[in-house]
Amino acid sequence: MPVAFLEPHLNQFNPCSVYSTKSPRERAILGLPSRVEEMCPDIPDLERLMRDIGGLAESGARYTEMPHVIEVTLPMLCNYLPRWWERGPDTLPQGPWPTAVTGQHLNALLGNILRIVVNNLGIDEASWMKRLAVFAQPIVSKARPELLRSHFIPTMEKLKKRAGKVVAEEEQLRMEAKAEGEDAELLIRDEFSVLCRDLYALYPLLIRYVDNSRAKWLTEPNEDAEELFRMVGEVFIYWSKSHNFKREEQNFVVQNEINNMSFLTADSKSKMAKSGDGQGGGSEQERTKKKRRGDRYSVHTSLIVATLKKMLPVGLNMCSPTDQELIGLAKGRYALKDTDEEVREFLNNNLHLQGKCENNSSMRWQMALYREMAGKAEDSDSPEKIVRRVQEVSAVLYHLEQTEHPYKSKKAVWHKLLSKQRRRAVVACFRMTPLYNLPRHRACNMFLEAYKLSWLVTEEHPFEDRMIDDLSKSGEEEEEEEEERDKKPDPLHQLILHFSRTALTEKSKLEKDHLYMAYAGIMAKSCHTEEGEEEEKKEDEKEEEEAEDSFEEKEMEKQKLLHQQARLHTRGAAEMVLQMISACKGERGDMVSSTLKLGISILNGGNAEVQQKMLDYLKEKREVGFFQSVQALMQTCSVLDLNAFERQNKAEGLGMVTEEGTIISREN
Repeated sequence: MPVAFLEPHLNQFNPCSVYSTKSPRERAILGLPSRVEEMCPDIPDLERLMRDIGGLAESGARYTEMPHVIEVTLPMLCNYLPRWWERGPDTLPQGPWPTAVTGQHLNALLGNILRIVVNNLGIDEASWMKRLAVFAQPIVSKARPELLRSHFIPTMEKLKKRAGKVVAEEEQLRMEAKAEGEDAELLIRDEFSVLCRDLYALYPLLIRYVDNSRAKWLTEPNEDAEELFRMVGEVFIYWSKSHNFKREEQNFVVQNEINNMSFLTADSKSKMAKSGDGQGGGSEQERTKKKRRGDRYSVHTSLIVATLKKMLPVGLNMCSPTDQELIGLAKGRYALKDTDEEVREFLNNNLHLQGKCENNSSMRWQMALYREMAGKAEDSDSPEKIVRRVQEVSAVLYHLEQTEHPYKSKKAVWHKLLSKQRRRAVVACFRMTPLYNLPRHRACNMFLEAYKLSWLVTEEHPFEDRMIDDLSKSGEEEEEEEEERDKKPDPLHQLILHFSRTALTEKSKLEKDHLYMAYAGIMAKSCHTEEGEEEEKKEDEKEEEEAEDSFEEKEMEKQKLLHQQARLHTRGAAEMVLQMISACKGERGDMVSSTLKLGISILNGGNAEVQQKMLDYLKEKREVGFFQSVQALMQTCSVLDLNAFERQNKAEGLGMVTEEGTIISREN
């Protein structure tokens, strides 16, 4: 017998403990402390751990706030409590007991787990929820009947409402059939994926709870159990009508490598996490056998279908023996594609057929058997209740029959649309790791960021000029550049041509284009002069010989500026500036600011060629929108008073301006 390490104060009643079988001298030889509490002083006691889990469930805290409770405390208690419950007061009639674990601890823990599930329903980042149903399996067998009303039904009610909401959105999207339906359909699939994750967090626990309580519900009909059947049936009907619901459940099961049969056969060694971590997971033969998607998931092993089958006897027990004929008629109406309202109306008109059957010995024998079974005889005087329960049960039976025995024509069409090879290719795409997530590419991204901050930013090199120079080359050899230039434009020409077409196609408003603003800034910075004001001041103080050299440098700089401007305007940058200003409709913004800076850069120094090119474009195209936009932009600017400007200049020349810029008035 092991030691109840969460209850060290009761270790004195453990006859198999080392502290009971060995003397203090023998324990000292083994290097053990004198008291069992000193063995693991950092492990908290049972009551404290139960309070932590209860606080997490009541506060509604997220996983990120208390991850250790979900990943460590809950799995440990789910194994500790069932093991020591067998040696506690509930199992052994006579004390003293080495543990104080009772059924109340197990029920409190299960209730807190269900409350944690409810608090995290619908949250995207909650992949840990799929593990709750795995390690909580051992404690479900000790669950009390009160948990059905207090925990299972509220949780199922929330899941039913969410399923109905998502299915309604899917149906509305299908009816509207908008052009942007692909993005909306992806959102619907994401919602179905989260819904499947939430269902698979509850259904494994619900299946085990139903197995333990079904016999009692059949002998003693329970209204809460019937309500649970209705909600499970509605979720199943939503699932059977939605193709995306079925597909997302299948993807969830396959991607997480869930073995649903382990939940259906009460296998305590089942795991919902991926089994490729090296522990457990079955033999090599079993792993090889379950590689294919069809072996991992099928309609018969779906937990949504399996849970309904577990609850189906409870649903049939809702009906009285005389309802069998009405159920058959209602299933026939569903086969004719009638709605729920039409089926209820049909049942209201045919209530007189209740209890009637064909006149043969086999049917009479079955009806006699039904009369001896427990049923809802107390509702015989309420036609509305009869119609409601018959319609609910018949809808579930019809959709269950369609799920297990689909039409052969539909099955053939499915195989024609999607073959096994294509299905495997799609699943392989889902399982592939993104490129940016690979270790090598992550390392490259980190190196590039560090290289940029440590080296490129600190350099005083005109990278914009180098970039525009590289883009202006088509990548061919120097001898073939002139021949290829007429056939294939270089990347810079293609960029400017793309931005020009964008400006010409804008009709209502010029939308913000971050790519254009970035390249406009780069092109503006590529037209620059290397000498600043400080260098000009130093040149004035140099000797005449150095002045001749500085004149040559200035001439070289001027020619370089003309070359940089020609590199842009020969590829259409001047026309692009005019087109962008015309497209802005006189409204100020970041796009206009970037365009004006680019125009100033290519006109810097009074470039006559650029001016003539702009003038020729305006004359040829008769572009009136450009002048209208310029007029609107000028109206938004502050007005310059030329008279005041001239007076200010004269005052500065005469030295009659104070430091604040005000003119000193003199009296004559």
